[in-house]
Amino acid sequence: MGDLTLILWAQEFVSPALTAFFAAITSLGSLEFYMLTIPVIYWMVDKHFGFRFSIFFIFSAYINSGAKHIFVTERPPRELRLVSQEGYAFPSGHAQGSTAFWGFLALKLKTPLAWAGAVAMILLVSFSRIYLGVHWPIDILGGLTIGVLLLLAYSPMAKVDLERISLRTWMLGSVLSATILYLLHPTGDGPMTVGFLLGALLGYRLELRYVKFQEDATLVQNVVKLILGLAALFALRIVLKPLVSWLPGGIDYVVRYGFLGLWASLGAPFAFTRLGLFKRTDVVETL
Repeated sequence: MGDLTLILWAQEFVSPALTAFFAAITSLGSLEFYMLTIPVIYWMVDKHFGFRFSIFFIFSAYINSGAKHIFVTERPPRELRLVSQEGYAFPSGHAQGSTAFWGFLALKLKTPLAWAGAVAMILLVSFSRIYLGVHWPIDILGGLTIGVLLLLAYSPMAKVDLERISLRTWMLGSVLSATILYLLHPTGDGPMTVGFLLGALLGYRLELRYVKFQEDATLVQNVVKLILGLAALFALRIVLKPLVSWLPGGIDYVVRYGFLGLWASLGAPFAFTRLGLFKRTDVVETL
């Protein structure tokens, strides 16, 4: 539990317009938002950066879920919550997720504008959780701290040349890592994040070996990629749920989100390549 002072102060300014604004802001820290944006970076901007981005963010979500189930902190009283929100409170997934997401982008872009935008988004998303009455201030501080620590820990790892790792080592290491992570945290969002992590790891390396997808495309091609890729991603999320629900102990989530990770990293790039959704750079010689 924590001090209600900041929540009560923020809610002195409650109005329908302000609540709608902060509800929209807080949606930028939702799973659906990240499922929408990270694959877009992978498919349309830079698959190598998109892969590192996705692995970093998924691991951050795994750490957040694990921490929640260690601390088991109740949220503020229901009468203060302006949106429906269940689960444990500490650390804030929205604060940690926005720090990981926008901070990672800022590290990539390395411009003052990128850093200013990242700080603004992190603060807005974090404060929205206080205004909406779903987190204590300590939850926000915990999420921000873990997000920053993960960014600092990632910086030296960013220099590792992933393509130097053999395919066999990569595959075995991916399965072993996912197994260990699942055994350490088989509850909450643990199985979901482990599944997506495993699917992304396997799919990325198979794509590099067998598909060699090209991200560069025309505007029309990118629109088609966006519609096709995201429609299939969200359709799979819905369709697979009843098909794997019989699997025990969170394995259903591992399998379900494993297929989502495979689609994002391998299936969609394969489909885009077969459909010719990329800029052709072939040089035609004329006599």
